[in-house]
Amino acid sequence: MSQAATVTLRSKWLPGYLALVLATSLAVGVLSWLFLPRPQVGPLVLLCIMGLVSYQIREPDVGLRISFSFLSIILVASAAIVGVFGAWIVGSLSMLIDRRQPRWTATMFNAAMSGLVGAAAAMTYRLLRGASGTDMIDMSTADLATSVGLPLLAADVVGCLVNAVLLSGVIHLDQGTPFGVQVRRVLSGSGVAYIGYGIIGLLFVILWFPAGLDAFSALLVMAPLLAARWAFIQYGEELRSHERTIDTLVTALGTKEPPAVERSRRAAAVAEWVAEELGLPPGQIGTVRYAATLHEIGHLGVATRLLRRPVESLTPAERRVIDRHCVMGARMIEGIDFLEDARSGIRHQHERFDGRGRPDGLAGDAIPVAARIVAVVSAVEGVMQDLEGGSPVSIADVTRRLRSDPDRFDPDVVAATVVALDKHGWPATSSASGTT
Repeated sequence: MSQAATVTLRSKWLPGYLALVLATSLAVGVLSWLFLPRPQVGPLVLLCIMGLVSYQIREPDVGLRISFSFLSIILVASAAIVGVFGAWIVGSLSMLIDRRQPRWTATMFNAAMSGLVGAAAAMTYRLLRGASGTDMIDMSTADLATSVGLPLLAADVVGCLVNAVLLSGVIHLDQGTPFGVQVRRVLSGSGVAYIGYGIIGLLFVILWFPAGLDAFSALLVMAPLLAARWAFIQYGEELRSHERTIDTLVTALGTKEPPAVERSRRAAAVAEWVAEELGLPPGQIGTVRYAATLHEIGHLGVATRLLRRPVESLTPAERRVIDRHCVMGARMIEGIDFLEDARSGIRHQHERFDGRGRPDGLAGDAIPVAARIVAVVSAVEGVMQDLEGGSPVSIADVTRRLRSDPDRFDPDVVAATVVALDKHGWPATSSASGTT
């Protein structure tokens, strides 16, 4: 399963990175052609066609702005069938034709990256002395396992790592996502699948050589390949269903409190950046984003007249009603399975790091990390609102406000928030006020 990225050239370092990857890929192709065995034309053409088809029928929207295809099955098989140069050609040509990608820079990067993935996998197979061609025909099962299976699975792992590193590099430069966070995100989303597809690639090779089916083995491999594609489509649809549920909840909140829609979107963006800076795993980053998006959903249970009044005009009893929105919000999403982990982030967003907060008086690390992040993000939003219409908001303004009460917030989250805002700026919206 190969992964491709959308490139928008936002970083001054990105063009150099793209040029380096492209030049490296071309160098690998030329050197492998000059100094390593060359593949037979027939198998190479067939694998190129399969690679093109696998990429054209990919599922382009499975989340995280990453497209998923099943090219790695073809690349792993190519490592044993057509060697280093052949695998490089298969990888490069498979992504070179992309009607869905309007940016030629993205197409060239994806082609270069895929070529490097194929070449790295094939070189790994070669260095581990993986058997090739007719050498496999008379092998015993044990010999196939040690001379084909293990080297091919190792080649698959190397291809997975090369893909993750190259892709994370371009996303880091393009979007500012921390490199290590993005690597973990890619590997957690596709690493297990890579191993599974490596096994399918191994099956492809065994059918091709030891079973003597040659090109006919391609037809037998298409069935599990298409089944895997169907599974990813279902996974993508599940993620989109989650997003539609979130959007419905935010829209419902917006009908009662229109400014809350923009606040929810800004909070989600900033919370995700902070979670990335803290190095949280992808699953927790998703939980943080959900909690931040819905951190005000409990306002649906608060009288509109209270929400529209200035805070300073509220009586203590009225303020307590509003402050209970976090508990009400957690109750409102109870029973929605994919939001179960986010509920604690919503419920405990008013806890204090020193233990004197609401509703349960949790302190320190006992407060869920999503709640600690949401608390800081909400405070940042408050800074923006307080200074609306005044002088531009700076990182110093935000830092000063967050650190004015040192016992209120997790200092690590505060530090990560300052770094994230300094790196990304304040999320731009139609109603954004001020700059960072």
